[in-house]
Amino acid sequence: MSVGYGYPQYGPPPAPVAVSRLVAAGLFVLVAVLAVTGSFAAFSVYRFESELTPASTTTTTGWGSFEDPVPAEPLPTPKILYGIPLIVAAVLALVVALLLVLSARRAQDPAAARALGVGSGGLLVGVVSVIWLQLVTIAQNVAEAAQPGDEDAGFRTSYQIGVGGYLILVAALVALAAAVLLLVPRRGAPAPAAVPPGMPVYPALGPGPGGHPQWQPQPQYWPQQTPQQAPPPGWGPPVPPRG
Repeated sequence: MSVGYGYPQYGPPPAPVAVSRLVAAGLFVLVAVLAVTGSFAAFSVYRFESELTPASTTTTTGWGSFEDPVPAEPLPTPKILYGIPLIVAAVLALVVALLLVLSARRAQDPAAARALGVGSGGLLVGVVSVIWLQLVTIAQNVAEAAQPGDEDAGFRTSYQIGVGGYLILVAALVALAAAVLLLVPRRGAPAPAAVPPGMPVYPALGPGPGGHPQWQPQPQYWPQQTPQQAPPPGWGPPVPPRG
């Protein structure tokens, strides 16, 4: 069993988490929730009362206008489905939030996610601006059409902006803040750590793809001893006489 020995290499540390991108992702999730909820809530509520007819209420949402009570012969009024672009903007906001979370630890900031986030925020701000322009215009027209003697004659009208209108307004403001965060460049990844002076660089732990490193043999400091050859015949001290 072979065990690799070595020392840790000096290299670039992992990229830090982009906190601004995670905050923007959370804001886009909030935008999606507010936009979807606001599209089904009431944008405006118009109420008309008179002594001759029962009180009637017209509620406008992102999916049309609804009258209460329902008239026997409803007038043909065009339906402007503002809920469709609101839902599209909400879906895009969720996609952007997912892309931002997935790329929060990457060293590079993907331009596609930032561009899609700014585009979805711009779409939502544009749709909400058109809706609120219509709401404010109708409110002014109802207020100007009211005459001082209408209440004495038994006519009362009121026009109020509903909860749905305020929800989509908050969604547009949050989307604008998230788009601004995406336009601000994130903090770059730290530079690779430098090797301290005088510190030797050792190979990485364990054998790499090329197998075990080939270590050079240590140089020999002592001359290699060769075995002595046998002495030739007749060499040596004289043999003592036998007696």
